Amino acid sequence: MDRLVKRPPHIHPFLYLYRLHSPALWFCVIPHLDSEGKRKLRRKDFRDRKHGGKDPAFAAAKAWRDEQLTLPEVKAAMGDQRPLKLFTEKTEANPFGLVGIRPVQRGKSQDWNITVTAQQGRKKSFSMRRYGIWGAYERAIHQRCDWIGVDYPNLDDLKIRFNRWLEDNQRLLDLYGLEAD
Repeated sequence: MDRLVKRPPHIHPFLYLYRLHSPALWFCVIPHLDSEGKRKLRRKDFRDRKHGGKDPAFAAAKAWRDEQLTLPEVKAAMGDQRPLKLFTEKTEANPFGLVGIRPVQRGKSQDWNITVTAQQGRKKSFSMRRYGIWGAYERAIHQRCDWIGVDYPNLDDLKIRFNRWLEDNQRLLDLYGLEAD
């Protein structure tokens, strides 16, 4: 279950593409590393009148961007591409021993969530009141596994991690009136 997953860069349709209305053009700004390893930017314009309109200019800009993204100096400049994993050592920041999954109190309210995060700024919370503590925990793990592309872990191992956290936080659960499922 400690299989690491190499994450591909997330390339949405407008990644590195920008629009100017006056003059009417799309432009693309691509990061790359120069020969000394310094991060630089490469820019190219795609004017509407030259390409026959807004949509063809966008298609040309996107094609150039996609071609640039295959270059090694651009891939290196795109950022952190370390493999993602689900398990880690249990710490105060990771009380379950699962990367990106932790309990969080929402603002000044008495509500608690299990929050899950992953690359590209993805974040989602599952309410302990709505789903129950175990339900929120399980949903967060499913979400993390979907985002990083790993198989769902062994249920027995998850229950051990969850029960250990429950034992360590029984006072907290009593304080906020949360029922362990």
